[in-house]
Amino acid sequence: MLSLMPGMNPGLDANDQVVVAAFRAALIHQGMVALLIFALAVAVWAAAGRWFSPVSGAAGKATGRAAAWVAEPAGRRLPRIGFGLLWIFDGLLQAQPAMAAGLPSQVIEPTAASSPRWVQHVVDWGSTTWSYHPIQAGAAAVWIQVGIGIWLMAASDGPWSRLAGLASAGWGLVVWVFGESFGGLFAPGLTWLFGAPGAAGFYCAGGVLVALPERCWRSPRLGRAVLAVMGAFFAGMAVLQAWPGRGFWQGISHGHPGTLAGITASMAQTAQPGFLAAWVRAFTSFDQAHGFAVNLFAVVALALIGLALLAARPLQAARPGLLRAVVVFLAVLCLADWVLIEDIGFFGGLGTDPNSMIPLLLLVIAGYLALTPAPAVAPAGAAAPVPAAGAGHATRAGWRDRCRPGTLRRAIGGASARSVVSAAAVGVILLGAVPMAAAQASRTADPIAAGSIAR
Repeated sequence: MLSLMPGMNPGLDANDQVVVAAFRAALIHQGMVALLIFALAVAVWAAAGRWFSPVSGAAGKATGRAAAWVAEPAGRRLPRIGFGLLWIFDGLLQAQPAMAAGLPSQVIEPTAASSPRWVQHVVDWGSTTWSYHPIQAGAAAVWIQVGIGIWLMAASDGPWSRLAGLASAGWGLVVWVFGESFGGLFAPGLTWLFGAPGAAGFYCAGGVLVALPERCWRSPRLGRAVLAVMGAFFAGMAVLQAWPGRGFWQGISHGHPGTLAGITASMAQTAQPGFLAAWVRAFTSFDQAHGFAVNLFAVVALALIGLALLAARPLQAARPGLLRAVVVFLAVLCLADWVLIEDIGFFGGLGTDPNSMIPLLLLVIAGYLALTPAPAVAPAGAAAPVPAAGAGHATRAGWRDRCRPGTLRRAIGGASARSVVSAAAVGVILLGAVPMAAAQASRTADPIAAGSIAR
């Protein structure tokens, strides 16, 4: 059995048929377990509901769901649902056949190659574990991300929703550090045009926003803070983009493509639809011919967006239409960059996410929507019932009383469908997290991976 050594990576072939077949089988088996988790959660909920029927009935539940939807501010709902969909999509991308064996050697390590040595050591610690346990780690990433996405979309308010935000931020931080090498912050050539400071960093920020207490969304202060932070970010990216000597001002330098043209030229070689590759190649040719003008436009656009977002409060008060126009212009710029420079981000068989422009837009639009917070609306049935005489002891019941079968049955039977789906989503996350933790603790390689390495 192969033992793990620090800094060691076997470099498995991404298309190793043995590993690919084992990865596919693991996904099928664990997918059946995930479906069983949801079925079991629904069955327990239904069984408990037969013993305990809430007074409000189905109509009351429907009214409560509608009231909860109205009560949730739009600025919070957008990142909650948006990042939930992104996590599910990212989880599906992790299920691509080449992902198990190819992610460390073809994605993670090349990303860290230009970073300082200490960053490479940190990243290598995670990638080595993945390389020696590609099946467990690859399948675990699928279920963790799918589970977080379902949890975010299902839980709209309360502790379940805030915990989902924390889970999103925590896993996003793991991906940002080990998968994106700290978003490339310590590597040369950092640029907003190609996703700095890493898509997972925006996932973390979105999770933090969802994890904030609901009362934070009842004031425009949060929206102004989000836009101010994003404004400072865009202003900093403008300065970085304008910095001389980084190759962005030249379309062609010493007979070779400049930095931006070199990036897009390499992206055009990725396996993808022909029309998309043609668009990227056309932009590459345009940048080679007009590199200075392209970079000047990028610098001015980033600077103006940054200044406008920093001045969001006076703009919203004096010229709300102008601030809206800035957000629309930013959306158009991000979408153009996403297609022509980032090349959508997930083609080629080893794409892990759609890159940074979509999550960045979610944060900016969420901040803009939060400038007009929703009024406080109490969901239907939120008022606490008046306790009957002598019920004081029941309301102060200890943990033993709360764990009694009858109390648990009433709690489960009275739970909402969103809570049941959230609980099942946590089970799906654990379905991935437990094998990943076991793989991290193991000092020997998976037998299938060991056999492939030996061959």
